[in-house]
Amino acid sequence: MSTILKDLNEVQKEAVTSENKQILILAGAGSGKTRTLTYRIAWLISNKKIKPEHILAVTFTNKAAREMKDRLAALIKGKMSALWIGTFHSICARIMRMEAKHLGYDQGFTIYDVDDQVRALKKCMSRLNIPQQMYSPKLFQSKISRAKNNLQKPADLVKEMAVEVDRLLPDVFEEYDRFLKENNAMDFDDLLLKPIELFQNNPKLLKKYRSKFKSILIDEYQDTNRAQYELIKLLADKDIDLCVVGDEDQSIYRWRGADINNILNFSKDFPGADVFRLEENYRSNNNILEGANALVANNQQRLGKNLFTKRPEGDPIVLIETENERDEAKKIVECIHNEMFSKKRSFNDIAILYRTNAQSRVLEEELRKNAISYRIIGGQKFYERKEIRDILAYLKIITNPQDSVSLRRIINFPLRGIGDTTVGKIEKYAESLGITLLEGLGHVKDVDSISEGMANRVLEFHQIIQKYRKLRNKISAAELASTLTTDVGIINHLKTEYDQYESEARLQNVHELFNTIEDFTKERESEGLDNSLASFLEEVSLQTDIDSLDETKNQVTLMTLHSAKGLEFPIVFITGLEMGLFPLQRNSADPAELEEERRLLYVGMTRAQENLYLSYARTRRRFNSVMTMVPSLFLDEIPSKYIEIKSTESGRKSASTTRKQARRKKMLEYFKQGQESQESELDYSIGSLVYHSTFGKGKVVNLEGQGERMKVSVLFEGNIMKKLIAQYANLTPLEVVD
Repeated sequence: MSTILKDLNEVQKEAVTSENKQILILAGAGSGKTRTLTYRIAWLISNKKIKPEHILAVTFTNKAAREMKDRLAALIKGKMSALWIGTFHSICARIMRMEAKHLGYDQGFTIYDVDDQVRALKKCMSRLNIPQQMYSPKLFQSKISRAKNNLQKPADLVKEMAVEVDRLLPDVFEEYDRFLKENNAMDFDDLLLKPIELFQNNPKLLKKYRSKFKSILIDEYQDTNRAQYELIKLLADKDIDLCVVGDEDQSIYRWRGADINNILNFSKDFPGADVFRLEENYRSNNNILEGANALVANNQQRLGKNLFTKRPEGDPIVLIETENERDEAKKIVECIHNEMFSKKRSFNDIAILYRTNAQSRVLEEELRKNAISYRIIGGQKFYERKEIRDILAYLKIITNPQDSVSLRRIINFPLRGIGDTTVGKIEKYAESLGITLLEGLGHVKDVDSISEGMANRVLEFHQIIQKYRKLRNKISAAELASTLTTDVGIINHLKTEYDQYESEARLQNVHELFNTIEDFTKERESEGLDNSLASFLEEVSLQTDIDSLDETKNQVTLMTLHSAKGLEFPIVFITGLEMGLFPLQRNSADPAELEEERRLLYVGMTRAQENLYLSYARTRRRFNSVMTMVPSLFLDEIPSKYIEIKSTESGRKSASTTRKQARRKKMLEYFKQGQESQESELDYSIGSLVYHSTFGKGKVVNLEGQGERMKVSVLFEGNIMKKLIAQYANLTPLEVVD
């Protein structure tokens, strides 16, 4: 191992070989944190003689976990299958598969995604006689998720709330938790909460896992939330090596519950911990790095680093000034062509980043016009396609017979003539006997007022499910999925219900699913790991956007700045640098939110290795109206010596003091107008889609008055009409909701 350490710089070596029980590695962008973390694990195995099965390594994505495991296998010439490595959710799911019985779950539990959760909540609301026409199940889902991330239970929520939906929340939350237990299911938040509950209620189990994990290493510590923090505090007692790696300047998930204070207060939580700063950047040229450093230095919530690089100065950052969003897209395409022809770039070298998904449409149109191949990260995911979700629902019920959400999804797909009324009758019968809905299907002839013909159709469906439940441990997961899909009629349905083009596309997706299952089972078998159908379904449930990124295809990558975390590209475009868009309107008045927006731009800028382009438009069509835009305040925080401007009038030129002063004046005018007034006058128009934290999604149907006196009439989900004073409405345009 000592000969391998020569590949590390001095600070990396010190971090890798530290003997301290607690270590914080502050790893700046592009400073080799993955390398350092990987070498730390290798050093623990080779020098400290800690066996892989006694090491827990937590990464931010499944993709990062696979890459780290491959690097380790090459580094120390051995199999890493025994190493516990993965995301928080995958690690917790693994623990719960083994220990679920202690909380009254079967190890074959289903993991519900957001769509499944909403379906479950609809059933819960029906049980509680809460009309879905008045209250949005998706709003309840969001509020319950927020409560769980704050480690709150139904009893912790106060019913004496001013808004009716909040008064109903504790009862809905309690019923939802009961429903999940009945269905042997957990949602994503439960995957973090249940191990905490498990360890708090079972000291012997906690002792078992503390004895098992001699060393715990956590990547991206700045993005941990309260539940993850509590789990770490439970597992990492004084006898366990704890190494966390992170960068407070790249904390960008506050809106998802991440708490930057976890990394800022690490030395308080673990007094005497070693702190190492990785400050040499190996990714970006000097102009890009210095520009990014100057930007993020404006933040107050920092531990402080002084990033530097030995790479060349490189080209300056290019600021593209454009007339509108279509002009912006055209100029980006011009720059792509220039990079392709002058520097022999490939499409794969290029990423276009934006603050909101809505910005991609015009960019896509221009790329298509110019025959530029592209991929979108964060669009419709493979596993969210209807034909794939339908097949997965069949596989879920075969694995977990208590899963009524999956069962209700597929009992009449393909069409069997089994309607909701029939299912409702069987469900009531099953509930009266205390049996599952699937078991109830087998007793359909005992249910009153169901015709013999209908009962036979139900029994035929029940027999198919039972047939494959018996086969699930006798044939491979891929063979089961393929045979089942044909047997229940899905293949024939896809061939006959769609035109030739769509039919072929959907069938290709289905066969890709079969190939994926086969590849998964073979790979897991070769590593000596669980390759069951249940383990595949778990893997699917925990997929992220980045996990599906195929870097072998020669395509320009389009994605939000949040999705770009952890990636790098030779050329990066960051679009829409305008007040109200970046930073977002709702975040620019809150100092903490504004700092996070600045960190988000810092993350985007430091994805670029060689060339960085920033762009803004003078006008932009937003919310059904053309708005005059003000350049982002962040542009003024990047020193002009690192920037060249490419404007409509004059081509490229250096950023001038006069130009910056003009921008500063516009920004001062922007803030002077006031946050609320700006939103009222610019962002609301009839037909605009908006979001309210209490009422959910809605559409603006009428506007009365102007400025501070403007009133906005919004029709929310469930046919709820509200007239709000624009200045205090707290409405967020739907297209910019994360």
